Amino acid sequence: MKCVIAAAAIAASSLFAGVRIQVDDTDLATNKTATQTILLDATRLRIDSSDDKNTMMFLTDGGRSRMVMLDRSKNQYQEIDEQTMKQLSAQLTAAMTQLQEQMKSLPPEQRKMMEQMMKGKMPQALADAAPKTVYTAKGSGSVSGFGCTRYEGVEGNQKVADICAASASQIKLSVSDFQVFQKMKDFVSTLTSAMSSLPFYSNLAKGRYFENGIEGFPIQRISYSNGKAERRSELKSVTQATFSDADFSLGNAKKVEIDLPGGARGKGKQR
Repeated sequence: MKCVIAAAAIAASSLFAGVRIQVDDTDLATNKTATQTILLDATRLRIDSSDDKNTMMFLTDGGRSRMVMLDRSKNQYQEIDEQTMKQLSAQLTAAMTQLQEQMKSLPPEQRKMMEQMMKGKMPQALADAAPKTVYTAKGSGSVSGFGCTRYEGVEGNQKVADICAASASQIKLSVSDFQVFQKMKDFVSTLTSAMSSLPFYSNLAKGRYFENGIEGFPIQRISYSNGKAERRSELKSVTQATFSDADFSLGNAKKVEIDLPGGARGKGKQR
């Protein structure tokens, strides 16, 4: 009997309280909808979509923050952590410094031509590759029965988004449930400029589960292009759940290193 109780205690200790979120993502041109399932606890987040075989995870367990893109169809994954980002930044800086030195020996006309070609591509300008959106609060709203604050997003003089964002309490989450989103936002905000050079940056940016200038979790986002609404992401449900390590596991997937400038490859611990 004692063995049974001990086994039950061990099993319970490997389960973690968390939240399961369902989000519908609709292409407004075709009305085709894909469902995204988000699993999160205090240190981990996983996003799966019904329309492809890719999984995005943000993991902070073991004291190491990292973004992981898992291709389930190929059973392989790539990851980026702070060590990889330092390598990438160093490689880019060295490459650009070398190029600048080489440009000094060019005739003035050729040097000017090279400078024009390189405009906006220097390391200090990489941050400009990320979208710069200004958000303005537009009052309160409601989505799927959840209260939220509406925002309008503008880039330059063009509207690019309507967002309704909810606080943790409005979507029945505790502050601890919301921790991993803040960790993810902090992680990405410090690395955005370098991440714009990485293979899966466009996939991450497309999801936009966090937005600078937005308070709370965007429970609805309508994206615009040339004044026309293109996509709508909308929260459908939030339920309490219990997860195990297996829910955030990479299984036996093979790690594929990220190619860095100069032929280098990112280094990281195998999971």
